[in-house]
Amino acid sequence: MRHSLSSEERAGVRSNSLRAALTFFFLIFFLTIDIHGSQIKFETVKIQNGDAPINLELAYSTGTVSNHPAILMLGSVKAGQIPTWSTNLLNEGYMLAAYSAAHPLDPDPARRPQWLNFDERFAHSYVEGGYNAPRDAGKVIDYLLARGDVKKIGWVGSSSTGIPGLSVAVNEPRLDAIVAFVSTGAYRQWLDSWHTNKLWHGKTDHLWPETEALLPKADPILRVAKMFPCAVLMVSGGDDKIVDPATARSFVNAARPYYANDPERLRFVVYEGYGHNLPRDIIPMYIENWFHLYLNPTNAAPKPEGAAKDLNESVKRTSVTGADHKEIMHAK
Repeated sequence: MRHSLSSEERAGVRSNSLRAALTFFFLIFFLTIDIHGSQIKFETVKIQNGDAPINLELAYSTGTVSNHPAILMLGSVKAGQIPTWSTNLLNEGYMLAAYSAAHPLDPDPARRPQWLNFDERFAHSYVEGGYNAPRDAGKVIDYLLARGDVKKIGWVGSSSTGIPGLSVAVNEPRLDAIVAFVSTGAYRQWLDSWHTNKLWHGKTDHLWPETEALLPKADPILRVAKMFPCAVLMVSGGDDKIVDPATARSFVNAARPYYANDPERLRFVVYEGYGHNLPRDIIPMYIENWFHLYLNPTNAAPKPEGAAKDLNESVKRTSVTGADHKEIMHAK
């Protein structure tokens, strides 16, 4: 089970991270602009990371909170291109932290993945990405915690940006919360589903030997015992053939025993009748609610409610209008 860091331990991490981070990053750009009445500051930072230097782009509202919760994302965030789901969160003091790590390409162009060509190359790129994600994210978190204005760390992603996030969740104890849409943390089962869902177009029916060798090190489901207390919300489409929800369910089911003391921190939502594209309106709804609960800039995460003691208590908890169900049914 993953150790939950105390405030003193987090302070120690920040102190140690500061000494290291000051050696390995430098600021190259900053800009402040007005967006919907809020002053949004944009920063770009380069972080040394061996042969995979990291480009980190930040966006946050100035003068909101002293300690920003940082939301990690793969990719970039630029002025005029703020994700629509993030507007309210930025105004509340959250920080967007989008990054990319420039890992070397395979020297053989023929072995490089082709987009949406579900073959050996495409499979290897996902496994390799999951393997690299914890180290890359760790470097970013080192820098963020060393700044002195970041206190909590979250992740948001969908599909190709959510799948590596689940690898971070099982390996990085400083990740407090994650929202992953149409994603999975059961890599091998997911790659197998490419065959059953008739997506596979490989030259053979097998993964490369090097992919097989990397999977035991990269597959999040094999390290799920270390994920708690990270608050994990996964949302899938019931008819998704690209990221089969059965693989996401396997990951959640494997994690559930480790969340026995706080089961509300682990949730899996399935939208039946939807495939790989979920209704757009649910994206901000889930992100905002989850991060308000488990990545709040001012409030602590909610304490577990615990299971109902008996059927009567369970029935009382189902009331969302305040009505007494016993009276509604005219029961004695």
